[in-house]
Amino acid sequence: MLFYLIFQQSSLEFYIKLIIFLTYTFAVIFAITFHEFAHSFVANKLGDKTPKMQGRLTLNPLAHFDYLGLFCFIFFGFGWAKPVPINTYNFKNIKRDTLFVSLSGIVTNIIFAFIFYPLYLLFSSISDSSIVLIIITYLCYNIYQANLVFAVFNLLPIYPLDGFNAIATQLKYSNPYVSFMRRYGGFVLLFVILIFSQTNIFSYLVYYVGYPISWFWGLFF
Repeated sequence: MLFYLIFQQSSLEFYIKLIIFLTYTFAVIFAITFHEFAHSFVANKLGDKTPKMQGRLTLNPLAHFDYLGLFCFIFFGFGWAKPVPINTYNFKNIKRDTLFVSLSGIVTNIIFAFIFYPLYLLFSSISDSSIVLIIITYLCYNIYQANLVFAVFNLLPIYPLDGFNAIATQLKYSNPYVSFMRRYGGFVLLFVILIFSQTNIFSYLVYYVGYPISWFWGLFF
C-alpha cells in the first residue's frame, strides 16, 4: 500500500496520502485481529482450549501479528498473520468442527465487510469536506476493503490458507491434492501471489465476491 501511494498516486496531496495510509494500516490490523480471534473463539467453543492456552483468545493485535507479514501488508498490500494453533483431537466431531474453525475467520471478515460498506456509502454521501469526515470515510472504506480482501485471499484452496484447510478436513490425509498441497503449497502460493501482482485476476475475484454486498446496500443508497 505504501509503495502504491508513493509511486502510483503521486498526484494526491500529502495529507490525503497520510490519511489513506493510516486508515489502511488500522483496517489491516482490524481485519487480521478479528480473523484470528474468530478462529480461536470458535475452536474454544467447540472444545479445543489450545488457542486460549497459547494466548490467542484475545483481541490484542500483538498476539496475532507476524511482523514480517504485517510489514508486507502495509507496504505491498499482501501478507500474513500467525496461524492459530489447534488440536483437532479435542473436537467432538473432527471433520465438522475443523471445518467451522477454518471458515470462521472468513465469515467474520465478510460480516465486517457487510457492516462497513453501508457506513462508507453513508459518510461519502455527506456534502462536507471536513478533515474528520474524510478520515471517517476512508476508514470505513478501508475496513470494508481489507476485510473483503482478507476473506477472498483466505478462500483460495491453497495450503496453508483457510480455504485449503476447509477442503482438506473433508478429504483423506492421503488424498493426492492434500498431499501435494502440504508438500508444495508454499511454492504454489508464492506463484499465485506473483500472478496476482502482475494481473487484475485478484481484483476481479474481490469484485465478484463483494458484488452481493454492494448490490444489496445499493438498494438503499
